[in-house]
Amino acid sequence: LPISQTPDFFSLGLGRPKWSAVCRMGRAEYDEDEVATLLERIQVYCYPRRIRVQEFFTDFDPLRHGRCTIVNFARAIDMIGMSLTEAEVDLLTEHFTEEGPQIVPPQVVNYKEFCKAIDQVYVTGSPAAHQMSSSPTSTQLMTFKPSSLEEEERFMHSLHRLAAMCSARRVEFKQLFFEVDRSPIPSPSRQSPYMGGKVTRDQFIRRFPFKKEFDPADVELIADHYLTEKGDVHFMALHNDISEVTSHEAPPFPRSDLILKPDDSEWSQSKYSAVDKVRAKVVEKRLRLKEHFQDFDPLRKGFCTASQVKTVFTILNLSKDIDRNDFEQLVGMYTRDDGLFCYADFVADCDKEFVTPNLEKDPLAQTSMPDAHSTIIARRNKVCLGSDKLHAWEWLEDKIRSKVQKNRINLIPPFKDMDRTNTGHITKNQFFRVMQSMGFDLTEDDVNLLGNVYCDLGNHLDFNYVDFMKSVDVPSEDVELAIAQLQAPYQGDEPHQYFDPRGKVIRCTADTGILA
Repeated sequence: LPISQTPDFFSLGLGRPKWSAVCRMGRAEYDEDEVATLLERIQVYCYPRRIRVQEFFTDFDPLRHGRCTIVNFARAIDMIGMSLTEAEVDLLTEHFTEEGPQIVPPQVVNYKEFCKAIDQVYVTGSPAAHQMSSSPTSTQLMTFKPSSLEEEERFMHSLHRLAAMCSARRVEFKQLFFEVDRSPIPSPSRQSPYMGGKVTRDQFIRRFPFKKEFDPADVELIADHYLTEKGDVHFMALHNDISEVTSHEAPPFPRSDLILKPDDSEWSQSKYSAVDKVRAKVVEKRLRLKEHFQDFDPLRKGFCTASQVKTVFTILNLSKDIDRNDFEQLVGMYTRDDGLFCYADFVADCDKEFVTPNLEKDPLAQTSMPDAHSTIIARRNKVCLGSDKLHAWEWLEDKIRSKVQKNRINLIPPFKDMDRTNTGHITKNQFFRVMQSMGFDLTEDDVNLLGNVYCDLGNHLDFNYVDFMKSVDVPSEDVELAIAQLQAPYQGDEPHQYFDPRGKVIRCTADTGILA
C-alpha cells in the first residue's frame, strides 16, 4: 500500500507497526527525490554540529552487524535531534530496509548505509556551504543606499584603508569573528545563524581590529554598508571585498641563489692529469693509499669498485680536492672491462715519489726526498696569462717596485694586520685597501691584473701577498745573509784557532804552522 494509505498506528495508540505488519502491507512505492531531499536536510543539520550519526545506533546493534529494527531506527533519528515527521521517518525506513535469506526480522534496517550517506557530507562539504559567505553584491547593496556622493566616496576610502592595513599587518579579517560565528556551544543568546558569516552590529564594532586608526563614524559606516535585512553585519562579504586586494599567502622565503659569473680563465691545474693531482696531494699529506684500499679487498686481488674508490678518497679527505671530471677520468684510466678499478696500479703510480722501483738492481743510484716542487701541483693553481698581460704585469710591478725601493715603504705590517691567521693569503679587496692606504693609486684593472698573477688557490679572491712582497720588495745581499744566518740551524761554539780554553796563546809548531 502507499504510505498515504497506511493505517495511522500512532493515532490509534498502538505505537509503531511491527515488521510482520509492514510485510503484510507490502513494499510501498516512494520517490527517490524525496529521499535525497530528506538526506540533504539531515546533512545540513549534522555538518555544522559535527555529528556522527553512527554513534546513536551502536546501542541498538550489540552484534555490530549493521542492522537494527524499525523502532530503534526511529529512536536513533529522534536522538540525533532532527524534528522529522512520521511520514519522513517511514520514508527513510522504507528506503534502507533490506530483504534476503541472511536478513532475519526484525533487524531489517541497514543503518550503516544510512550513516555512510550522511557522513559523505564531510568529504564533499555541506550542501548549504554556498550560503555561508554569499556574494557581497547580494548582501551589501540591498540594504545600504548612500545618501550622497561624498558618503559613498568616504566609504570607499575607508574600505581601501582597511584593505591596506590588513595587507600590511597580515590580518585575516574573517578570523576575528569566527569565535562568535562558529562557537560550538549552543546558546539562546545567539542572534545570528551558526556559521552563517554574520554577526550582530554590536559584535562587529566591538571586534573591529583597527579602532585606533579608524574614526568610530567610519566603522559604523562600514557596518551599515554590510547590514543585512535582519540587522546582522555580513562580515564574510566584507572579507571577500578586502581579499581582492589582500593576499593571505605566506611571504616568500628569502633566498640567496648562488649565481656564478662566467669565468673564461685557463688555470694551471687543467694542464695536469688527475693522477698527477692525486699524487701531489698524497705527497703533501704523506698518505699511504694501499692499506685503505686493502680494507675493501680481503682476497688481495688488487681490484675494487668505483664507489669504494670514492669512499677511500672521502676517508683520506681527498674528495674535496678532486672534482667530478677528475674522478671520472681517474676511474676510466684504471678500470678494466668488467668495471672493477685496479687500485694496485693506481697506488704504484702514486708512490713513485716515495720509492723507486727495482732500486736494489742499481746500487749506485741516488734518490732524493720529495721537495716543494713535488707538491706545487696540489698547492698552487694559477691563471695562465697571455704575453700581452704578462708585459702589462711586468710594467706595473716595476712601477710598484721602484716606488717601494725609492721611498723605503714597509708593506709587511699592514699585510700582517689583514692576515690574522697567518696563512699568507688575504682577499683581493683587502690588498686594494692596503695599497690605497700606502699611497699606491691602483685602478680596478690593475688590481685584477695582479690578482690573476698572485691568486694561486684556484679562485680570484685569495691573494698571495708573500709572493707579491718577494717580487716588489727584494731584500739586499746583507739582509739576505742576515736572514739566512737567523734561519740556519744551531751550531755550537767552535774551538778558537789561536787561543786555548784558558786564554793562552797557542805556540806555532813546524808541522802545523801554529804556535805550540
